[in-house]
Amino acid sequence: MMRAMATPMRAAAAALAVSALVAGAGCQRQEGAQTQGTETAESAGEDEHTAQADQALAALGGPANAEQRALYRGDFTASGDLEGVGDGEGAWQLQLSSEYAHFVRPGLQDELNYAEQRQYRAQGMHVRAGALAITLKAEECPLSNGRTLPYSATVLFEGVSYQGCAAPGISEGAGPTWAALLPQLLPAIDACLDRAQNRPARVTLASMVGDGQIGVRIREADGGRYGCTVSTTGEGAPAYDPLLDSDRLIGEGDPEFVRAPADPPTASRCRSVSEATGPEGEILGWLVRRTC
Repeated sequence: MMRAMATPMRAAAAALAVSALVAGAGCQRQEGAQTQGTETAESAGEDEHTAQADQALAALGGPANAEQRALYRGDFTASGDLEGVGDGEGAWQLQLSSEYAHFVRPGLQDELNYAEQRQYRAQGMHVRAGALAITLKAEECPLSNGRTLPYSATVLFEGVSYQGCAAPGISEGAGPTWAALLPQLLPAIDACLDRAQNRPARVTLASMVGDGQIGVRIREADGGRYGCTVSTTGEGAPAYDPLLDSDRLIGEGDPEFVRAPADPPTASRCRSVSEATGPEGEILGWLVRRTC
């Protein structure tokens, strides 16, 4: 009797096993389809953003002449509906330098990215910075208080076109320094610090210089200053050359960065010291700022 029951039981077990395999395969197909759907949606969003940015550039006409290019040199601050902060969803501010674009919307996470090379056209300037596509036009732009600014500004971000006005310059202390992008710059910084002969050495400036390269300026312990160029990943042999005393860039030395695990520098009457931390709260080093 037991032998007779074994066959139906084995058959039932086999059927359950097959059902489980089929169900598992179905779940895998469903999960795969969901993942593929998410990737497809993200890709479609990126394609749409690129298309919109390309259209904005094309609308600016042909290449700019020297006089037109001169209108878009230097830094800019742009904003939209800032007097209605807390009331309107359109409130935003943008700080644009030759190195970065910093986009701020009240209550939302900031967007801070490297700025690519500016594209100058007869009717304006266009620049991309990560997920941001920025257009400036030299034309009177009215504000809600009756004043006007000399530029109109459009920021394309996450499928939304933010409209506002802009003016040259970034207020002293208002914008982020080169160290705002420290975690992204760290592989290049480490590669360049390895070339320093007199340690501890400090980084006085680091920024994108184009073609996937980072430029890092270093002050060694003996006071000697060096310029280093290496890939964004820090791979390859860095170029490391001495700098003339007269060769100084805007923003250089403000702040200086001391890489951990070196001893933290000491604060003084005209010098503050603060920790520089990474995305997970880890200590990357210390930032030394002039205060007077």
